[in-house]
Amino acid sequence: MPGLGDLWPYFVSGLAFGAMYAVTGTGLVVLYRTTGVVNLAFGAIGCLGAHIAWSLLGGSLSKPSPVGHGLKILAYPALVAVCAGVTLIYGMWIAPKLSRRDPLVKSLGMVGVALFLLGIMKERWDTSKPRALVLPTKLFHVGGAVVTSTQIVALVFALAVVIIVSVFLKTTATGTAMRAIANDRDVSSLLGVPVRRVEALAWLASGVICGCVFLILPSFFNSIDQGTLTWFVIGALGGAIVGQFRSLTVTFIASLCIGVLQSILTPFHGSLQFLHDFQTTTPYVVAVVAIVWISRRRTVVLAGREMR
Repeated sequence: MPGLGDLWPYFVSGLAFGAMYAVTGTGLVVLYRTTGVVNLAFGAIGCLGAHIAWSLLGGSLSKPSPVGHGLKILAYPALVAVCAGVTLIYGMWIAPKLSRRDPLVKSLGMVGVALFLLGIMKERWDTSKPRALVLPTKLFHVGGAVVTSTQIVALVFALAVVIIVSVFLKTTATGTAMRAIANDRDVSSLLGVPVRRVEALAWLASGVICGCVFLILPSFFNSIDQGTLTWFVIGALGGAIVGQFRSLTVTFIASLCIGVLQSILTPFHGSLQFLHDFQTTTPYVVAVVAIVWISRRRTVVLAGREMR
């Protein structure tokens, strides 16, 4: 069994990876609170943007790495723009047609988007060749652990996003409108809230957050793997579920804990090898435990009487 000193480097890297879960969870929660949609295409949209950025940096079907002469100055802005554009287009043209449907149906619509984008990426980019989109990094030593500048940026970025979004939702008129729509779309419309405009803004914000996440996330995997990046969102759901898709603070803390727990299971071996083998299931285990805990004292009103 590894000692505390052996676990420290994994704790540090887990914080950074959990930060990516946290930012993704923030994007999911903001969109869900406004539109009732769980954006399960978050990863696929970001992965598409990463592929386009890789191509602009000089990658092609025949080159295994992003080198050469491309429109490099546009690569990273294009990544964010593509994510924001795809998300906004869906939010303005398709999402309103499903606005009256059950939340499950609206969320499954995003699965269709994810599969569609996966098909485009598989057709356009050769998945058999490595594709990397890694930011330049510097190394630092913190208490015996090697920390990269990318990990530091990820953690600071996650904290900044949660604070900015929380303040925006609580102190601005648009944030108040978003919270009102989340409570009751019809009443908000009757009170004069521009529902379509506010929802479009929520979709746009979710897309921008998606683009920013995928500026950093590929560096953690050292490659643009379509499957891994597309379904990264499923792991990020764990923190959002713990926060019940309402609390950004709880989502942030839970996501960090999931990232750390998942990371520190890496060095286990021998009789505890099963912990290493099942580390990728950590977000799902945490989500299931959270669901059971949240549902333990559910109250049902029957004939005017509360029953448990």
